[in-house]
Amino acid sequence: MKQISIQIADETARQIAWLAEYWGYAPQRHNTAVIERTINTIYMLEVGYEEYRGRLQEMGVDLSSKNKEQL
Repeated sequence: MKQISIQIADETARQIAWLAEYWGYAPQRHNTAVIERTINTIYMLEVGYEEYRGRLQEMGVDLSSKNKEQL
């Protein structure tokens, strides 16, 4: 694990606290957990889908529109 120091705006702090409560994290010391989950989610949305499709294609899965419902 790598420690980094960042400065966040008050609004970002409010959003992190809201997400911590929403996701059920403890009210104290939740910043790292929220940031990790947020990065993982955004990564999957932005990059993961294309990586997943690439891996499926490498495995020979037919990704044509007629078979997308099966995925």
